[in-house]
Amino acid sequence: MNGRHAADWVARAWALLVATSALYFLSDNEADNDLWVHLLSGRAILSSGSAPHRDTLSYTVSGATWIDHEWLTQAAFAAVFDRLGPAGLWLVKMSVALLTAWLVWLMVARRSASPWVRGPVMVLVLAAAARGYAIRPQIVTYLGVAALLAALDHLADAARRRAWQLIALTGAAFALWANAHGGVVVGIGILGLFTLAPATAAARAQPPAVGVRAAMLVAAIAAACLTPYGTSLFGYVLAELRAPHPLTEWQPVQLGDPAHVPFLVLLALLITTLPLARTLRRQPWWAALVTITAIMAVRQQRHIPLFGLCAAAPLADQLDAALARLRAATATRPSAGARTAVALGLAGLALVQVGLLVEHLGRGAIVYAAEEYPVGSVRFMRAQGVRGNLALPLDWGGYVLWHATPAVKVSLDGRFATVYPPRVVEDNFAFFRGAGAPAAARLLDDYDTTLVLVPRGVTTPLDSRPDWQMVYADAVAALFAKNGAAASRDSEAPRGWLLFP
Repeated sequence: MNGRHAADWVARAWALLVATSALYFLSDNEADNDLWVHLLSGRAILSSGSAPHRDTLSYTVSGATWIDHEWLTQAAFAAVFDRLGPAGLWLVKMSVALLTAWLVWLMVARRSASPWVRGPVMVLVLAAAARGYAIRPQIVTYLGVAALLAALDHLADAARRRAWQLIALTGAAFALWANAHGGVVVGIGILGLFTLAPATAAARAQPPAVGVRAAMLVAAIAAACLTPYGTSLFGYVLAELRAPHPLTEWQPVQLGDPAHVPFLVLLALLITTLPLARTLRRQPWWAALVTITAIMAVRQQRHIPLFGLCAAAPLADQLDAALARLRAATATRPSAGARTAVALGLAGLALVQVGLLVEHLGRGAIVYAAEEYPVGSVRFMRAQGVRGNLALPLDWGGYVLWHATPAVKVSLDGRFATVYPPRVVEDNFAFFRGAGAPAAARLLDDYDTTLVLVPRGVTTPLDSRPDWQMVYADAVAALFAKNGAAASRDSEAPRGWLLFP
């Protein structure tokens, strides 16, 4: 094989690896613990014909204001699930994910023609974004960010449109986004940076006039108020960002966590190649965006996919410049044999990804691990007709609501800050982490709690309460009832992968 053919095969191998990486990293089919409550909420929205405003699912804050910023996506999820089942819901998620990846690819490809730049950048970005691609409404915001960046990246085409068209398109897009997910504030932030710090004269294309940019921003803000909650949406987002979040995804990046390696490599490459930056130098708004999202991602893991979307194009630009310098500095080129070996290696990695993809999809369209949910306890409650107010860990709230509502109301669930104030969240977490009295006992004493579902091995104040009895137990959870009849023995807990729901 001559050098030209070997180079072509390398390019094809990189393209194959990018394609299989998109499928593999974005295809997670394990049910997120919030998926049950998203579908339950979506069904209620379709049934009532309106977005919810008051809580009806909990007993700790029953009747409280509910800012359901994801209502439109939840309704869409429920409609798809009820008509096409889990497979249809997974296909919708994959369609959104692959469209997002394609938009990122367009921005990366504009900055480099080399497969040695396009391939590594895309694989890194996809790997970093993987943890964000559960079946959750947040995927709409990822798509919105990618679409907005891709649109702003084609300023020459945008400038040819009439001002009113740009403003109208912006308003329509942001109205849809605002009803689909509260992450619309990210899009408003991007437009704000674009308005205040536009491209320099050295950029490939000039942005619309400052008046048009400002009008686009105003249209986006006004459109984001066209939801069932009006301006309250902004208040909710601000409150959530300021509230404590004792959840893993809201914690800082852990250097020792292998899952964070793609993000750390992405960040390190971006920083070390900054002297070669062209996109960030010519478009200050993008430089500010990458800086802000990098800080957000380091402080809170949930923002890693957002950083990957924003950093992909600048990194491709910088690596392309680095590759050009390297080629100019040395006349040495890989031999045809070396390139062929690289192509075969990349193709081999692609095949491994395909094999892993087939393996985990073979379990079912959407699945969940029985050991991670109180499957046996919920089956017992339904069989015995148990009713009451159930205190339980956050991760189990949605699962129990799907299977036991309206007979059972819960202390906390995945709606989290959209419904529950910090005090309720704190009391719930204090109880299940065994905090010292009186904090741990407040969930029993300050609320009308009649049932408690405790993960096995967790110590709670129930041990010193004679009026509480264990009525069911297995290897995953124990169910306690106030003044209930004690269980005589442990039951067998379901194991393995279960088909959703």
